[in-house]
Amino acid sequence: MARSLRIEFEGALYHLLARGNGQQAIYETDADRERFLGLLAESADRFDVAVHCFVLMGNHFHLLAQTRRANLSRWMHWLMVAYSVYFNRRHRRSGHLLQGRYKSFVVEEGEYVLALSRYIHLNPVRGPALGRGTPKQRQERLRRFEWSSFPGYAGWGEPWAFIEEELVLGELGGAKRDRRLRYRRFVEEGLVSEIENPFEAVRWQTILGSERFGQKVLDWMQGGAESRREMKSGLRRARPIPAPRDILAVVGKKYGVSPKRLLGRSEWGLAARNVAMWLVWECCELSLAEIGKLFGGLDYAAVAQRIRRGRLDFSPAGRRQLIAQMSNIKI
Repeated sequence: MARSLRIEFEGALYHLLARGNGQQAIYETDADRERFLGLLAESADRFDVAVHCFVLMGNHFHLLAQTRRANLSRWMHWLMVAYSVYFNRRHRRSGHLLQGRYKSFVVEEGEYVLALSRYIHLNPVRGPALGRGTPKQRQERLRRFEWSSFPGYAGWGEPWAFIEEELVLGELGGAKRDRRLRYRRFVEEGLVSEIENPFEAVRWQTILGSERFGQKVLDWMQGGAESRREMKSGLRRARPIPAPRDILAVVGKKYGVSPKRLLGRSEWGLAARNVAMWLVWECCELSLAEIGKLFGGLDYAAVAQRIRRGRLDFSPAGRRQLIAQMSNIKI
């Protein structure tokens, strides 16, 4: 069977699933789970992603997330590599931790979001082994399970700081003060009665939504520039990718430094150079090695360090604003 396509556009909403290589466990301790969630929060900020739901199971995880920029592959690659490096070092192992090919489904907003969030949150009590016992017993296990965004949604504790709940809770309508209770009841209905499997609505192996939504996505993928400009209802054409020289020109003007000087390897500690590396990495789809070659032959580790320094010069809001400015450079 052919691999399903990766669909990336600004504002795309995804259900994401990654499993351990060969079904192996990907979390051995609570410290592992905490580290994964820390990296998830860091990556959401770094790649401008809204994470709406998550659940961490023994050998896999589920996410419901929205990419504000067309950068799904870059985001997931960073998250999976960063966690794999941590896990292998901590547990003194080598080799692949996660399967190389994670699953991604583009999701239509509305009723599909609610159904999918319930599917994700019921993972700890679903299946032949985890779904054993009476509805009451499953309810108790679900309420004790802490490695999920559900306790925050249900109002049993403080929501995870990086989780953005409004997309899901907003689908319930009504008074905001009642939404957590209604959402908890909505999810727990799935413990006592058969609910519709949201993945029965998956189309073409990669789109979860109505036939009309699926056709819009396919038209966007297959059409030319004119048809892409006509896309509406949340399907926005990805911004053009600026060239590194355009980034250097803007950064140089902002900091009063020539582009040639920004590229010079001898310019150790130059703040504008770090910012330029960070923006080239964010906006130009170059690897760390390619950026290192561009900036005078630095190795990828040195580039990564300078990128980190460059982005720390700005607040999260400032980073988003500057990246948007670079992405809108007229080419």
